[in-house]
Formats: sequence, structure tokens, C-alpha cells
Amino acid sequence: MTSAYTLEEAREYLELWKKCKKALASGTAKSYRIGTREFTAFDLDEVDRQIDKYATIVGQLSGTIRTKRVQRVVPRDL
Repeated sequence: MTSAYTLEEAREYLELWKKCKKALASGTAKSYRIGTREFTAFDLDEVDRQIDKYATIVGQLSGTIRTKRVQRVVPRDL
């Protein structure tokens, strides 16, 4: 799988989403804006999905998550 993000970009976005969740969950913010999207305390499920997404991308780009398994087959004539 190729990603549209570099490892540094994915880490940056992951940190942004974690800050968003912390602000919404702690009650210090009723809403949070990232770019053109705005989230309220009721959008915590969406924020969690974004955190999972970027955590997966970071894992794939850093090599800690295997994306595909290679299987070799040797044809035999019986």
C-alpha cells in the first residue's frame, strides 16, 4: 500500500488529532477546528477513527505494521 503522506506528515496529523481529542474530552473546548473541518464534543467517534487511520499510516510507513504477506508457490508436475 502506498500512502499519500510522508512519515513526518502522518506523525504530524496524528499529533493534531490527539490534541483535538484531548481538548474535546477534557472539556476545555466544546469544538475544535482542523483545517476546514470542525468537530464538537459529540464527534469523538469520528476523531477516534481519524486517530486510528493516522496511527495505521504511521505504522505502515515506519515498518512496524506489515501491509502484505508474500507467499511463494512452486508448481510441480505430478
